[in-house]
Amino acid sequence: MNGTAALIAVLQVLIVIFALGGGWWLLNAATSFDDHYELWQRANWGYLVQRVGFVAVQVIGVSSLVGQDLHSWSSLAWVGGGVVWATLLAIFGFWITDWMILRTRATKIGELNAVPLSVGLVRLGFYLGLALVVRATFIGHAPNLRTSLTSIAVFTVAGIAGLVIAFYLHSLVSYGNLRAEMATGGVTEGMESAGVLTAVGLILYGAMAGDFTTWPDSLAGFGVALGVAYVGLYVARYLIDWFVLTGACTLKTIHAEQQRGAAALLAFLLVMLALPISAVVNLYIE
Repeated sequence: MNGTAALIAVLQVLIVIFALGGGWWLLNAATSFDDHYELWQRANWGYLVQRVGFVAVQVIGVSSLVGQDLHSWSSLAWVGGGVVWATLLAIFGFWITDWMILRTRATKIGELNAVPLSVGLVRLGFYLGLALVVRATFIGHAPNLRTSLTSIAVFTVAGIAGLVIAFYLHSLVSYGNLRAEMATGGVTEGMESAGVLTAVGLILYGAMAGDFTTWPDSLAGFGVALGVAYVGLYVARYLIDWFVLTGACTLKTIHAEQQRGAAALLAFLLVMLALPISAVVNLYIE
């Protein structure tokens, strides 16, 4: 690596760091409550996981641009623009997740500290899935700038739609009223939903990352990945129920009895199983 490439690489990282810090302090300034008190003294986990998710979209989303095209100063504009795009999507995510879970308009910025941990966990899962989708849209090359920007926008929207649909499908197959339970503080429901959303994001990442080919091929590959994500994860969910959640712990009792350890394990295993599924999807799409 020559001196110019090293300098560009350092500047790319600095852009991400400054954007991260700027976004963090901007949210602090936008809220009407004392963020320091909520995060570090009150230990408000419901608020903290939302902030962690917001940062994840910014950093994971743009990470595929860092280290790319180190021979060109224009790469700095791509990193800067990518961070701005990811930040806007994270802000939009507040509205999407409130609509998904609570069927209401976005929580007021001054009331984010009152969001229960259950809802915060779902927002974190959505943000992790979104971060992977955004990262995937920045990987690879397209024939020209117009196609590149168009594909980023189209597949970002498609990825967000895929995450929202995943949440609703999960609500349908879950025991009880998943949304109502989460809205009233059901932490196990929030954990499992977060795992599902992150896992779907991982599988979509495997389908979307790479060079742009043609619209029919790209959209068909995305559709196949989405179908595999939904079917594969729910097959995995029931296999986990049969072989891991044994004894007095099942998919039924996890939420009915708020068995948090089992819910955390279930969410973790769903994400782990999404990794090989994503790898297979990536091989198929290529």
